[in-house]
Amino acid sequence: MLNIVAMNERRGRLSIDSSAEFLALLRDLDIEVDQSPDQAAILSLVRQHRLTAYDAAYLELAVRERLPLATFDRELAKAAQQAGVAVLAV
Repeated sequence: MLNIVAMNERRGRLSIDSSAEFLALLRDLDIEVDQSPDQAAILSLVRQHRLTAYDAAYLELAVRERLPLATFDRELAKAAQQAGVAVLAV
């Protein structure tokens, strides 16, 4: 999430104050951090679909947990569909 916030600040989409507010809201959510990513599977997805390690990690989690994936990224959505993962429409 920090990378997303930083990139959106850099692109002028978020102010520093908005970023701080957003991160404070995230801290209040009951978010479970995945402690068991399959690094070999992530690297395989990076290679197979030419994804970033970040995107491949999201896809690996969706595959492993049999969950749909929400993304605006076209390449990640395409990779998810090829991997048999449902992509949520937005």
